[in-house]
Amino acid sequence: MENQELDTLIIKYISGEISNQELERLKRMEEFSTYEKILEYSSDFKAPAVNNEESYANFLKKHERKSKPVIKLNRSYIISGIAATLLIFFGMFQFLLNTNQKYKTNFGEQLAVILPDSSEVILHASSSLNFNKEDWKTSRIVNLEGEAYFKVKKGSKFKVITNEGKVSVLGTQFTVNEQEDFLEVQCFEGKVMIERNGVEKILIRGEAIRQIQNDVFEEWRITTTKPSWQNFESNFNNTPLHYVFNDIKKVYGISIITENVNTEQRFSGSIPNNNLQVGIATVAQAMHLNYEIVNDKKVIFRP
Repeated sequence: MENQELDTLIIKYISGEISNQELERLKRMEEFSTYEKILEYSSDFKAPAVNNEESYANFLKKHERKSKPVIKLNRSYIISGIAATLLIFFGMFQFLLNTNQKYKTNFGEQLAVILPDSSEVILHASSSLNFNKEDWKTSRIVNLEGEAYFKVKKGSKFKVITNEGKVSVLGTQFTVNEQEDFLEVQCFEGKVMIERNGVEKILIRGEAIRQIQNDVFEEWRITTTKPSWQNFESNFNNTPLHYVFNDIKKVYGISIITENVNTEQRFSGSIPNNNLQVGIATVAQAMHLNYEIVNDKKVIFRP
């Protein structure tokens, strides 16, 4: 009965037909804060037209299954504010029911996840995130492989554990990019502490840091307020070519072959995440390389 009332109130809320009394009742329901997050995301994204009746039917089925609070942001299209489209995602943003939560993105895919305390994580392509819901109130810890953007609510210490190091915060916005022998963190708001190889570093807003293998930490300043890849563009600051190629591979799902190319050379610049031809040509021109796009799964770089 409660689920039916929730469905009815949500539909009225989206369409603007909800009364003040009904709105107050909806706000008292614990699921409402999660649904508000969907509206926040939907204001920035677009999606293709859908069949309203079919969308509503899909929503009801998903709501009954209590799906996990997750939304996939594909390159080809993103969410819109259309009520019928939103209904599809409402069914996907239910509270977590399982103790261990794990999320994973494929090539060229982004994924937005709402954590139990309403903190937000957006996974970049070819990345994964997991955490324990049962321990969340006493231990806000997530495990990350790949790259993600975090918007952490203030509260107890929040930790991001990776194979390459740990990042600790209280409440802030930052990105973590971990690859083999590589850890990079950018702080957009608040304060972040990085622990790697027995060394601790603290970042404040507008600062970024990177360590490759056991080399000295590289530090620089940033002026952006969120990661560039949210707008389907990857920005690099004096990054070894090897890691630039890794980023291209995880976005486009291709293999990159280098023939007599020094991949320790440093690249600075931006490449699009939605146009392989332009991205490859941009890197090749900047690094004075020739390239051959063999097919949509293979690219060769040569001096």
